[in-house]
Amino acid sequence: MPGKGLRGRTCSPNVVPVRKRWAGGQLDVRRTPDGIAAAGLTAAARDAARGRLLALAAGLLAASALVITARNRARSRAGQLADRYALALAQLSADELNVRIGGIRALERVARDSPGHHPAVMEMLAAFIRERSRQPWPPPDPGGQARQRSPQPDMQAAIAVVGRRLAGRDLEPIDLAGADLAGADLTGAVLAGAVLARADLLAATLVRADLSGADLGGARLTGANLDGADLTGADLADADLADADLASAVFTRAELTGALWPADGPIPAGWRRHTGSGQLIAASTGADRAQAHQPYR
Repeated sequence: MPGKGLRGRTCSPNVVPVRKRWAGGQLDVRRTPDGIAAAGLTAAARDAARGRLLALAAGLLAASALVITARNRARSRAGQLADRYALALAQLSADELNVRIGGIRALERVARDSPGHHPAVMEMLAAFIRERSRQPWPPPDPGGQARQRSPQPDMQAAIAVVGRRLAGRDLEPIDLAGADLAGADLTGAVLAGAVLARADLLAATLVRADLSGADLGGARLTGANLDGADLTGADLADADLADADLASAVFTRAELTGALWPADGPIPAGWRRHTGSGQLIAASTGADRAQAHQPYR
């Protein structure tokens, strides 16, 4: 049975009067129960959507914070590497021997920690070796006795670092052209493709060194120990190997024109000794040429 609504109005049994506040007073709004439920669901959906947006915003904010933190750390690390590099370079020119050696070791750590710094570090160390090798060493003996030639301690430290570097990071070959490396210890050194043209390697130790593809044109290797060294494809034109120990050394495809060979050493296949000069020249017979690519052992 119809009832009386607000202000005497007749209301259907299925209409629920809803009173809302309005700016000018009260406003009657009539809705069915289903309409009220629908309105409630819509409000809940809005709240859920708002919650998801807030969660997304919070997630984006956190991600942005992580990116900014990572960038700041990267910049800080780059700055620290730059500072370490600059300090190590300054140590190379120090008067104290132990400070110079400390700088060399610091440069090695920088090169290992930062692939981007590696080429510059190796170029700097190669220049250091070339420059230091021109300074007289060892000091003259007061008694006038001859001293065996050997690298200065800081120079030998730099040679060792270059020899054990991560060669895969090189952009340019190691340049030691013309360096005085007499008596240097290069055991197991990785010098593939290195430029050692006209270098003095008198009595140097090159046991098991990788010299494949290296430029040793005109180098002095007199008395050097090349036992087990790999000289595949190396350029040894006009090099002096007199009295060198070539046991188990590999000379596959090496250029040996004009090389002065040990008098009692087996000559690599494809080459022969010139009768007058003792230097190697290419073999003229077909049989020798056919064996020219076999390694010398």
